[in-house]
Amino acid sequence: MNKNELSVPERAAVALGTSEHEKKLRELVTQSGSIVEIKNADARTQCHAAYMVLKNARVAIEKVGKEAREDATAFSKAVIEEQKRLCAITEAEEARLQGLRDEWDEAREAEKRAAREAEEKRLAAIQRAVNDIRTTPVDYAGKSSEEIQGAYNLLTSLEINVDVFDDQCGHAEIAKTETLKKLEQMFADAQTREAEVKRLQAEREELARMRAEQEERDRQAAAARAEQERKAAIARAEEERRARELREQEESDRREAKRRADEAIRAEREAHEAEMQAQRDEIARQQAAIAAAKAEQERVERERQEAIEAEERRKRDEAEAAARAEASRIRAEQDAKLAEQKRREREEFTDKGPGDVEIVRTLASHYDVTVGDALEWLKRFDAKAADEQFAENRDLQTV
Repeated sequence: MNKNELSVPERAAVALGTSEHEKKLRELVTQSGSIVEIKNADARTQCHAAYMVLKNARVAIEKVGKEAREDATAFSKAVIEEQKRLCAITEAEEARLQGLRDEWDEAREAEKRAAREAEEKRLAAIQRAVNDIRTTPVDYAGKSSEEIQGAYNLLTSLEINVDVFDDQCGHAEIAKTETLKKLEQMFADAQTREAEVKRLQAEREELARMRAEQEERDRQAAAARAEQERKAAIARAEEERRARELREQEESDRREAKRRADEAIRAEREAHEAEMQAQRDEIARQQAAIAAAKAEQERVERERQEAIEAEERRKRDEAEAAARAEASRIRAEQDAKLAEQKRREREEFTDKGPGDVEIVRTLASHYDVTVGDALEWLKRFDAKAADEQFAENRDLQTV
């Protein structure tokens, strides 16, 4: 603010003419201060006249204040309209620049989203690759040893590197090692199963040869044929039994292999989930520690700020108390001086009485006549006769 520029209270004082009216108003208050009691009609008239003078002065000031407020209201409305007009000049350009900025920000955010989605897809692809390694035994359960050998060779040639598996190389290596062991066992089981099938095939071929011989012998001897047929029936029953047991064993082996593979996959998944949970718990612990440290820092800062504010309040309260005490002392001195002044003025008024002009003015105001009429009455006033009447009737002396 310019040092020569008036403050708001100063502008209000100028608008109301404070410098012009304040002294006059204080003089009016001082003039009526001697009226402390009404004992008769004259005293009441004097009190009413003083009241009307003060009231008229107040009404005049309120009128000036109302006019100043109306002018200020009109000025305020004009400022608001001009403000709207000036702001409208830049409104469209402001909106255009904001749109350009928001468009650029949205493009950057879209790039970040695309990068996050690409990273999520990459991590998901790595996880699928690791899972594919783990589920290989399930895919080759019940297949031939040659197919299992092919899967084993393919997995053996698979290179576990950072370019493909990134930070999951360790999990991929573990999955590869465990899966190769399972494929080795499956290969051995398949070879055993296939050898058994070959053995049974050889037995069936041998049985066919024996049947051919038996038929030849049957043609030679009916009795021998009957016995051979009995033996053949027994052999067929045994063969069927062995074949049935073989099928049941194969089914049992297949279910067992699938169960072991499922258990291995489930164990690997549980281990992975446990590891991820441990990581989440550690992150939560770290975040809780950071939050606690931040809360402690905020608490210390808050207590420090509260201590500063309390000290400032204490100093301010002490200053205000001192100011109030000084103001009370000054008011007490002023009241004592005013009371003494009023006492002296009362004594002086009692000794000397009102002036001639005051007597005429009071008489004219009391009876609501002109000053000329009051002067005419005083010219006809007989002081001696009045003094005799007062002497005869002491009740007239009481005001």
